[in-house]
Amino acid sequence: MGKRNCLIKVGILLLFILLILFFTYPLLFSFFTHIPGFFSTDEPYSALWNIWRIKYSLSNNFPLDTFCLVAYPFGINIYESHTPYLWQGVKFLFALFLTPSISYNVEVLINFLLSALFMCLLVFYFTENYYMSIFSGIIFSFSPQHFVRSWQHLGLTYFQWIPFSVIGIAILKERRDIKSIALLLLALILLLSFDYSIMYLTFITLNVFLLYNSIYKWKLKINNLHFLKKDLKLWAQFIGILLFSFIILSLQFYPVFKNALNPSQSQPSVYNRYRRPFTDLFSQSAKPLSYFLPAVVHPIFGKFTQRFIGSPLYGVSVTEHTLYLGWTPILLALYAVRVWRKKRRKIYPYFSFVSEKDNFYIGFFILLAGVAWFFSQPPWWRIGSIKIYMPSFFMYKILPMFRAYCRFGIVVMLAVSVLAGFGLKFLLERFKEQKTKIFVTSLFCGLVLFEFWNWPPYKVIDVSKAPQVYYWLREKKGDFAIAEYPLDVEGPNEMYKFYQIFHHHPIINGTVPGTYANRVARKIIKLSEPKTASILKWMGVKYVLVHREDYLKTELVEQIEELKKIPQNPYLKFVRSFPPQKCPSKIMCTQKTGPIDVYEVVTQEAVKP
Repeated sequence: MGKRNCLIKVGILLLFILLILFFTYPLLFSFFTHIPGFFSTDEPYSALWNIWRIKYSLSNNFPLDTFCLVAYPFGINIYESHTPYLWQGVKFLFALFLTPSISYNVEVLINFLLSALFMCLLVFYFTENYYMSIFSGIIFSFSPQHFVRSWQHLGLTYFQWIPFSVIGIAILKERRDIKSIALLLLALILLLSFDYSIMYLTFITLNVFLLYNSIYKWKLKINNLHFLKKDLKLWAQFIGILLFSFIILSLQFYPVFKNALNPSQSQPSVYNRYRRPFTDLFSQSAKPLSYFLPAVVHPIFGKFTQRFIGSPLYGVSVTEHTLYLGWTPILLALYAVRVWRKKRRKIYPYFSFVSEKDNFYIGFFILLAGVAWFFSQPPWWRIGSIKIYMPSFFMYKILPMFRAYCRFGIVVMLAVSVLAGFGLKFLLERFKEQKTKIFVTSLFCGLVLFEFWNWPPYKVIDVSKAPQVYYWLREKKGDFAIAEYPLDVEGPNEMYKFYQIFHHHPIINGTVPGTYANRVARKIIKLSEPKTASILKWMGVKYVLVHREDYLKTELVEQIEELKKIPQNPYLKFVRSFPPQKCPSKIMCTQKTGPIDVYEVVTQEAVKP
């Protein structure tokens, strides 16, 4: 039996690995040069630049907490607010031995695998059913939500800490021993050491678990003092483990608390990590159809959903509003709830009475799905003149740093994955033959994977090459900075930073609104003005790159006029123009660009702004 179980576990591991490689195709065959990505974001380029920056800083004896080659000559503070040490340690390790693209790919693929495995372990813990465990693991890890995150937000691919933390609290509920405490402590330390949004989602999930555990006893009319003490002890142990986790990671959280109490952080802003604009809660909340329409990236059904992008029924963001649960999981989850209710009444003829463990966890995940769905809603619903306030309205007053409450869709998916697994389990109880059970399980897994399909076109980006101008700059010797226009003053242009990987020269771009570097940048927005050249000279700029296509695509008259005036600046000498470049294949690439003009700053006067 032990050997058989070992073979089954190895088989499950191999199954998940094969599915990951298949669903991320053709990433496996271009692992060194491509990363997962799609059409609507430049955030992965920031992650790649950061990996390169770590190794470059270590090689050139630069400090790791600041970087002077961006927002030059002022530099930027890298770890001013967000310093998860374990995650940074992983990045440092990867940066030392791997290229940026390989490091990015390893991180994404490991997260897919761990999400599937931890979900599988969670379900197996309270059911000991391999069919159900595999099915739930596939739903959770291969959901469209997970894939769109891998194409944009690397931190939000860490789905695995949610089921792992639930495993920890569930085992602690059953066994109050040192091993259980250590397991939950490990889960919380890992949770607190990576993405803060995942941390927030998980804490709400764990609190729902603890509340449900207490309500469950009350509903069963188990109100004696013994069980009350057990409930209070579980709460106390959880709070104690959580506080101990914070103590272990206190140095990590000190800058967060310090900056959150800083009066300068009181003004809401997109670039204020501690107070986001309240209006963002409306645009980044779940909409009525977000959970029910197939992902836009589905090669067959995506075109139908595309019609709803930007509407109040679906939402404006492909990444944030791709919350599709899948109709196969939804129907199986509803079937599980129906059977569960009838089992509890002992009137369902096809099944034995529901076990106490199944009864507890089905009830919990039904409640969790409802709570997470409410949390994902906008701050209020308006019905006529009546406002019905949702949890996000109140939570914003406590934690204004969180704005994208549609991300609670991840927790809804967790709950639906488990309930769908129970639905499959109840369905399989109708069959006695193992071959039939394997066939039915495979059929439903196939239906889910078809619903979650995401290519063609392929969702990878070739990041191995840059436009030709950056190789030309790399060959220019000497200590000088470059400036890329249009100047990115409303927020860092991640592509400008990414191209630094290829040319290695300081750039004045990449400033963050609210900083002194950004205030200086706002004074030199118009490259056509003679004073701009003098300030650029003071900043150490020798070459200016003008991205003509970026000026023209805005269709703003003032931008088009500014582009025409740039050659008239007497203190800028035209050097050469690089023609537009295209991708060598249908796959997206970073070498694609419009025409780029290069100017040299020739003024002798350096003026401090």
